[in-house]
Amino acid sequence: MQPRQREGEKWAEQIKKERQFEELEHLFSKAKRAQENVLHLFHEAWQGNRSQQRLGLVEDIMTEEWQQRKKQLYAMDEVLQEARRAHRQEAFAAKGAGTDATD
Repeated sequence: MQPRQREGEKWAEQIKKERQFEELEHLFSKAKRAQENVLHLFHEAWQGNRSQQRLGLVEDIMTEEWQQRKKQLYAMDEVLQEARRAHRQEAFAAKGAGTDATD
């Protein structure tokens, strides 16, 4: 396989990963809005002191789940950024090797 073809495939894979990451960000935003909507509807359905207690419990659980998902999202972002850095370093090294070979 030629170096340019491999580089093209790496870029295609990187773009695919970035699109998946953007899709995840979009889904997390939708999930956060849905969470807020559920909490609002729950509050309207249960009035009084017990509703406040239950609402607080539901909110705590949903917030904890949201934070876990957010950590996963950040971890995935770090992996993508590291892959970008590695690709840039490889491209720079390849350019340097090509320049040295022509001297």
